[in-house]
Amino acid sequence: MRPSLRRRTVRSRGRRFTIDRGVFDPQRHLSGVAFAPHLVELVPDGARVLDLGTGCGILAAAAAERAGEVVATDVDERAVRCARANLADLGIDVRLGDLFQPVAGERFDLVVVNPPYEVGPSDDLSYRSPDLLVRLGQQAADHTARLVVGFPADDVDTLALTGLELVPWRTVPTAGRPLGIFVADLP
Repeated sequence: MRPSLRRRTVRSRGRRFTIDRGVFDPQRHLSGVAFAPHLVELVPDGARVLDLGTGCGILAAAAAERAGEVVATDVDERAVRCARANLADLGIDVRLGDLFQPVAGERFDLVVVNPPYEVGPSDDLSYRSPDLLVRLGQQAADHTARLVVGFPADDVDTLALTGLELVPWRTVPTAGRPLGIFVADLP
């Protein structure tokens, strides 16, 4: 899976999202467009939510429908600029940095992540680093009691790298591989 090579727009939940060149496309890949409508059901009213690896911001916008506060982060500067533009009217705080680094010391009622599903070149931030799922599992409990992960439903062996007890909540059919939505309640 590669990021989109040209600028385009997608619609989700009545909003238009611009996906800038090089930002991971939530419609062309198993990702945000399929995940967003279901995520809203998992966000408690008034919750403080963190969207890790926000990309264009589609999941952050969905979470904002019920959340009291949403913070979105991404390691890619292009994605942060894109998300800031797409989310400007929602008051979502979009930050640059790797995984939980931009929210060091902060806690959230819910953390949501839809990680890239392939390991790629180390210089291409739109791909998952080889240890992303391991680091997610090691750090999540420091920031939340509930983690929601979107990942291919047929690839639970890879998702097990988190070391967390991720329970399948829902499987969403897509044009490609089915999207699994997994939930972990953390200590």
